[in-house]
Amino acid sequence: MGFFRKKPRTDGRLSSREEELLERISELEEFIEGAPERIRREMEKEISTMPPPDDLDDRRREIKFYSRLSRGEIRNEHRYQTRSAFVFLLLVTGILMLSFWIYSVLQSV
Repeated sequence: MGFFRKKPRTDGRLSSREEELLERISELEEFIEGAPERIRREMEKEISTMPPPDDLDDRRREIKFYSRLSRGEIRNEHRYQTRSAFVFLLLVTGILMLSFWIYSVLQSV
């Protein structure tokens, strides 16, 4: 590109500061020239890379859970979870029935 680069003087002597600046300018110009290709490569890499699954932590926790427990302990855990789900279902049913009863009493008033 070389838009901002000035040609070095012909007297043959540049100060070290000017040489550093010219070197830095050429580095930045190369960086700018390579930007579209670099951005394209990054986008391709991002598109082709699969993100980790959302449930990765849950899977690891489950594997660790099952590796530490015996069959009897696992059976007891399933039984406890089933009982808890049943109690939750009864609770939700009771709340719905109570809400319906209150609604019907308020409608008759």
